[in-house]
This record gives sequence, structure tokens and C-alpha cells, in this order.
Amino acid sequence: MNIRWFSPLDAEKTEIGRYTQALLPYLKKAFSLGVATDATEVYQEFTTETHAWAVKALNIYNIGNSAMHTGIVSRAMEQPGVVILHDISLLELGLAYARERPDFDLQEMVINEYGADAGNLFFHLYGEKTYRWCGDSQEQYDEFVTSYPLFEAFTANALGIIVHSDYALQRVKARYSGPVIKLDLPYQGRGGNPNDRQFTGPLEIIFCGHAGPNRRLKQFLSAWAAVSQPRFFRLSLYGNIDKVDELMAQAAELGLADLVKIVGFVDDEVLDRAIASSHLALNLRNPTIGEASAGQLRYWSQGIASIVSDVGWYSELPDNVVLKVSPDLEQGGLISIMENIVSCEQGLRDIGMAGHRYLQGHHSIERYIDAMSDYLPSVIENRFVSSIVDNRLIGIMASMCQDVEDAVLFEGTLAKIAMMLREVEEVQNHQ
Repeated sequence: MNIRWFSPLDAEKTEIGRYTQALLPYLKKAFSLGVATDATEVYQEFTTETHAWAVKALNIYNIGNSAMHTGIVSRAMEQPGVVILHDISLLELGLAYARERPDFDLQEMVINEYGADAGNLFFHLYGEKTYRWCGDSQEQYDEFVTSYPLFEAFTANALGIIVHSDYALQRVKARYSGPVIKLDLPYQGRGGNPNDRQFTGPLEIIFCGHAGPNRRLKQFLSAWAAVSQPRFFRLSLYGNIDKVDELMAQAAELGLADLVKIVGFVDDEVLDRAIASSHLALNLRNPTIGEASAGQLRYWSQGIASIVSDVGWYSELPDNVVLKVSPDLEQGGLISIMENIVSCEQGLRDIGMAGHRYLQGHHSIERYIDAMSDYLPSVIENRFVSSIVDNRLIGIMASMCQDVEDAVLFEGTLAKIAMMLREVEEVQNHQ
């Protein structure tokens, strides 16, 4: 099967780039493969295409919630293909896309998807065409991205959608009528057994990734300061850390500044060593944008226990592979976990090893590629059947109309009938 894979490729800047780099050798074995970072740039090492071949390829678009995906989503909106939706909430992608394209009205997109009330709220939060934040609080932003995920316009041309969580599956199916499948996010970790870390001395906590507001670092610091023995812990922060000065000022005010270390970006090998020498990972995400965490898979590969928010994909995980904190009881939940660690009542080693076993059983690349190889041909078959249905209906409707203006009146009805027939055919295919 011929596919063309659109994705960021820089593993140092994005987890989706790291995911693609791990998949490329397996994709090349399973498919005739072309690879592009956006609409024009082709990554030559794994590309086997000729011009004639590329015309027939099925486009696979990896779309995430960042400016790195604007070129990819532009191509996806123009040419049909399968979308791998790494994030459900795409507000940041939408803002970046609108800033690059003055003719694109993001408020209008919000109104089309969710109605006038949502459009008015968006105008309150991002009133100017520069799309600068005009809202009053972080809570407003959190509520907006949770209530209005904004993926519909960017997936309107999708022949099918792949997601990585049941949470995402349910939300996409509620607003998209095409074929959707959930696959467990793949991970290629280092071989061998995870590090048998020693739990002596200060307990090292590690944070990795983009430290945006939903990662709850400020809330964690507040809970940490309320623990009976705060100096039992140390915290190291790796990745893109927002508002470092504000964070460290809060840590100083709470008496934690000398226990917090800002490291920033490091290469994979250094990061793996840091995780291996840590005892606990901090992986809170509230609100969730709905998808699986590549960082969590990385922690499991090292057999390290993690504190997570009990929302979205994390809620779907077995209780023995992570330490879950309810968003509604976040402060108390964090304090309770840390007090249990201080008193040696929390089995961090057992949780880390259970996570390692879960990773091995559910998140292999081979399993992911096999499932994708089964899914993609069904998408093409579904599209072929749908196009026959659509063309048949268009012909019937056209024959009943005197002119083009009359035919426009049937547009909504035509879409509903086509959807109904596709659903009937889908039911028949599964009987």
C-alpha cells in the first residue's frame, strides 16, 4: 500500500517528531512510503516515492496542537487523507493558523462548529485579529479548550481518523461520521529491565515536557509546601518551562527554591539517565486535551512511578500503574500521596514495575503498525462506497431540479441521506 506520511520530524522539539522517527523504519517495511514535514519539504532518507507513485498515495496527516502543524493541516484541509489526531483540543493550532493567514477567521470557525454563544465567548477571550489573549483568568482558558476542542474544521476532509485514547474516540465520534479507530500510542524504549533504583536519601521527582498551565506545576508547589517534611523531596524540570521567573518566585515564597532545579532541554540519552536516577515522575494534565502521553510511556520504560491527573486517557489506565489524583481534590490528593511516600506507605517500586509491564503489553510499535495496516485499506474501501452513494444521490437530485439554485435547496437533505446510507452500509458490513 502507498502512503505519504506528513509529520514534524525534529525529535528534539516535539514528541510527535520523536514518535515519527521511531515509526519510520517500520512504516518503510510495511508500506511504500513517502515522508514530508509539511506541504513541500520531503524527508529523503525514508522516501521511496516517484512522482507518479506519489499521486496515488494515501496521505496520512499527523496533527497536534501546536504551530508546528500549520503547514500539515493546511494540506489536510485541501487534500483528503487519514488524520492521526494527537490532540483533541486544537485551539493553539487554530490560533497559529489564523495568525499566519489573515483570510482565515477563527471566530467564524468557532461559530460554525459550536454556535453563536461559543463565538461570543471566543471574541471575549481573543477579540483582536492578532488573536492575543484578552481573557481574565486561566480558568476561562481551561473551560474553553475543554468545551470547544475545534478539531472539526481541520479534519473536515479526513477519510478516517486515528486517535490514541477512548476519551478521544468518544469525542471524535460524536462530531465526525467517518471511520474512527483507537490505537494504543506506540513507544520504542531502550532494551533490558528498568533501572532498579535505590530509595535512599532525598526522593528525586522529575518533570519532562512543555510546562504549560495545564501541567499544574504551581498547584504542585503549593501542595508540596504543605507536606510535613517538604525537604524529603527534590524536583528537576526538563523541557520547555513556561514563566520560569514566576515559578521560581513562588518556590522561593514557599521555601522550596533550593529544592527545585530548572534544567530545560536535553538530548534523549541525558533525559533517559535523569529519569533512571529519579524516583517519581510528575505528569499532571488538567484540563486534558484528550490524548495519550508519550512522556508517560517514557517513564514506564524506566519503571518509574508517576503522579497523574485522573482525567482523559489517564482515567482509562489501571489503578496499579500510576498514582491518580482527582482534579476536584487535587491539593489534598497530592499531599496525601507525598505524605504516604514520606512514611514509606507508598509502593513506588511496585507501581513503576506494573507500568513497565503495561507498556510492554499494550504499546509496541509492531502492534501499532499491524493495526494501522488493517485499518487503512478499510478507509479506502469505505471512501469508495461512500463516493458511489454520493454520486448516485447527486444524479438523482440533479435530475429533479430545474437549475442549480434549486439543487442548492437539497444540499442539507442530500448530506443527511448520504450519511444515513453510509451508516446502513456500515451496519451491514458488520453483520
